[in-house]
Amino acid sequence: MTPERRLADNIKRLSHTSLWLTQGEVTATDGITCSVKIGDAEFSEIRLRASLTDNDRNILIVPKVGTSVVLGCISGDYNNMVVLQIDEIDSLTINGGEFGGLIKIKELTDKLNALVDQFNNHTHTLPPGAVVTPAGPNANPVTVPAITSKANNFNAEDYEDELITH
Repeated sequence: MTPERRLADNIKRLSHTSLWLTQGEVTATDGITCSVKIGDAEFSEIRLRASLTDNDRNILIVPKVGTSVVLGCISGDYNNMVVLQIDEIDSLTINGGEFGGLIKIKELTDKLNALVDQFNNHTHTLPPGAVVTPAGPNANPVTVPAITSKANNFNAEDYEDELITH
């Protein structure tokens, strides 16, 4: 079979399946599904990801109730609809969310650098008039040595994944 013929057969086969898109408003969310109002009708158990398979290796974007969504359907009826696009999100969970929330890079870097500054500028002092003299005939007064090496500032670029931002 020629590639052109195979393409024509595939297009013909797809044309028998009714694919469509529509827009609606989210009325409720429940786990990996949601309910959406389309016109005057409300539909439930609309998938928020491609399948309902239970696994921790996925991305789950939960829309905010009241937001607009674009829905797709490949079965030609209102069964098996899936959310394709969301205007506003309520939450986003990657790979089950076991590592907690994303880091606020700027705030973390600022706090770490404040600790570095505190460390680099820290000195040990004695009360006024206090001199520590060790015992013994050849003993000299003790002085507190200054820090000879300073800690380096943190740079967000060293630990930031720029492919995921928020």
